[in-house]
Amino acid sequence: MSTTRPRRGLVAVILWSYLILAALGVVALAGCGSSSASGGGASPAASASSGAITVTDSSGATVTLQQPAARIVSLAPANTEIAYAIGAGDKMVAGTSYDDYPAVAKSLPKIGDFANPSVEKIASFNPDLVLATGGIQDSLRGKLENLGMKVYVVDPKTYAGVIADIANLGKLAGTSAQAQQVADTMQQALADVQAKVGSAAKKTTFVEIYSKPLMTAGKGTFISDMIGLAGGANIGDAAGAGFPNFSSEVLLKDDPAVYIADSGSMSKPGVLASRPGFSNLTAVKDGHVYVIDDNLIARPGPRLAEGLHQLAKMIHPEVYATQ
Repeated sequence: MSTTRPRRGLVAVILWSYLILAALGVVALAGCGSSSASGGGASPAASASSGAITVTDSSGATVTLQQPAARIVSLAPANTEIAYAIGAGDKMVAGTSYDDYPAVAKSLPKIGDFANPSVEKIASFNPDLVLATGGIQDSLRGKLENLGMKVYVVDPKTYAGVIADIANLGKLAGTSAQAQQVADTMQQALADVQAKVGSAAKKTTFVEIYSKPLMTAGKGTFISDMIGLAGGANIGDAAGAGFPNFSSEVLLKDDPAVYIADSGSMSKPGVLASRPGFSNLTAVKDGHVYVIDDNLIARPGPRLAEGLHQLAKMIHPEVYATQ
């Protein structure tokens, strides 16, 4: 992680850990549309007679446990957040140095950070389920499985993919009922948003992930998917998959109607107008520049439901003002 691009606070550090690695091409965010890209689902191969639990993770790999996991290690803050949300917090035996939500997760024993988890540390906790992510952690799977560990990769490409991962982890942890409640809450958020903005004209929207260099969320990311669900047309898709750099000249030419920055990159909407040429943007002139909490759009977990609501209000404030 670069020390020449400081971000504010722990939230910013976590987001940077996820996204700068993605920008360097280590997070595989392309290829949405297949079943594996959407987060997988429960496999019909599960054997009721044996009691085995079989699901398909975000990478398309089959994960089978003979009984619900009792000892879980998480290799990413979002995975830890999901585990607690679905009622598996008492099964968590270790997490990363960036785990900060819920607050109890801060006291978990640590296996390293998101980018450099220690295989030896992970193994020392004798987990029967390891929750990994994609990209930089791809090479870990083989190492962990060679040591006899079961690994589920959480690397969703869409909002629906996040819901699928949550449901799958509920099955593996033996907490399906609570996981389904979380999934239902996320589905209801989507239904509520669609009821408000589903028939509204799409507004061109730009999402700023980082400012120097200017970085956005491109196609094949759950952030871009959420922009679409919230009634926007993500101009970042044209820059490619994942989290590409975006030319300021192209941005000024594309002139988005709505400009949304994550809170780790920009603290106040008014800051944007001070950048060379940005005062000419339609979003700036019309007062449609917003800052959103990183955690509500950057972590693929339950709080994306709140993030989706906020995105919709930012993209279509006129709809919410009349309802």
